[in-house]
Amino acid sequence: MSVVQERRGHLGNAGYNIDAGLLSSVVVLGAFREASAACDDDLPQEIWLTGVVRDFQERTHADGHPDFEQLPAHGFGQYSGNVAYLLGGDGKPMFTGLGHKISEPARDASGRPIAPHLANKRCGVAVPVSDCVVLEDSDGVDAYEICLVTAEFNVDGSSTWAYHVRELPGGKDLSHWNLKLDSTHTVLSGTTSGYEVGIDGSTGFYGIKWDVDEDFSEGDFTIVLDAHYAAETGPACVLAKGGHTPDTGPMTAPSTMISSAPSPLDGGPGLVDDPSLGDTPAVVAYSDPGAIQSEDTFNQWYRDVLGVNASAPLTLRFERGADGVYVFDDATDPLYAPLGGFFPIEGRLFGNPGGSPDRNFHFTYELNAQFTYREACNQFFRFVGDDDVWVFIDGKLVIDLGGCHGASEQFVELNRLCLEDGQTYTLDFFFAERHRNQCNVRIETNLGLAPGPDNELPTMTAAFD
Repeated sequence: MSVVQERRGHLGNAGYNIDAGLLSSVVVLGAFREASAACDDDLPQEIWLTGVVRDFQERTHADGHPDFEQLPAHGFGQYSGNVAYLLGGDGKPMFTGLGHKISEPARDASGRPIAPHLANKRCGVAVPVSDCVVLEDSDGVDAYEICLVTAEFNVDGSSTWAYHVRELPGGKDLSHWNLKLDSTHTVLSGTTSGYEVGIDGSTGFYGIKWDVDEDFSEGDFTIVLDAHYAAETGPACVLAKGGHTPDTGPMTAPSTMISSAPSPLDGGPGLVDDPSLGDTPAVVAYSDPGAIQSEDTFNQWYRDVLGVNASAPLTLRFERGADGVYVFDDATDPLYAPLGGFFPIEGRLFGNPGGSPDRNFHFTYELNAQFTYREACNQFFRFVGDDDVWVFIDGKLVIDLGGCHGASEQFVELNRLCLEDGQTYTLDFFFAERHRNQCNVRIETNLGLAPGPDNELPTMTAAFD
């Protein structure tokens, strides 16, 4: 029995090494396939897209990369949140280190796995939130009002957040108040003096804190941060203490997400909460970067670095079916089916590392493409495979399937994004294979993808061939 026959033998007629949960999601793609067959009949039968593959030595090699063949602190599995929502200025993902292990994936109302940050989100005009919150003192009396007055993105890349705090009649004197920040935020000069940043010793609340004196009745507080952070409203973004018991409440505060909007409080189209979508949020298990050591090590994944990686162009062939859906599948592709998986650089670049199995498992792949958005065509993009995969549309993260894991999937429905009908957008695909186990890749989409404007061949290949 051939390797391909053996893989298929576990699946019946499915033809791909995925579990029953992944197979079930195929059934609910029917509407998208029907729309695909009715749209874009002038699209070609095949699409050929060229990206860049980069080979790495595993960490045990003398010149090995510390992110490859590394066991995460909380074990192998899916990790999301380790890259920023927006692509960096050079078109590469930005590492945040704010990842979490996902014990149960987020799913849409049809059961398809989706990126955790897109659960119950759709395109729409954000409804203005209340920019003031009233908190109680230790006697349960409404005692303190905290309001966000302004939030601005500055031309130097910083952001300024101005709050007004006042004591209400009948309450206890305020001793201190805190605004929730994150350890990734850096507080800059221009911030109202007298602050501390860290964990409040009496409450465990992390953020920026101001103590006030007995004569305080109201005042203005300014926070200047190091980036254009988007605004978020959490259940406990602000804290005030008067007496022995502190109170927390919802407040508009800087998030950890860097935004491309004109201001933190931009009221234009964007992703807004919509529980009526019926998505199931992800179940988050642990805070963990998924065995990525640092921003510096991650930055080497998708950039040519002499002595660290070796790069070459790699072209994938997508074949359009009768249902209008383009598919690349290593299990059926004539180049990869005989290899028993997605192994594009067997015996090439750094070569196979030896050991068992002696396959070239340690590589990354990036692909830049463009397409025209057609609202009536129920356009989608679906990935199934392992390991790390991030997909950006219009520079924004839409698939967040990081970590070393078995064959897993995510799906994105483009009609839930903020795209304009008939306009051309970019799609950036980033993949990494970091662990000796299996390497499977299946991509399904009804997008008429074409080479993107940033599709550049590697510049250092000759140094290693």
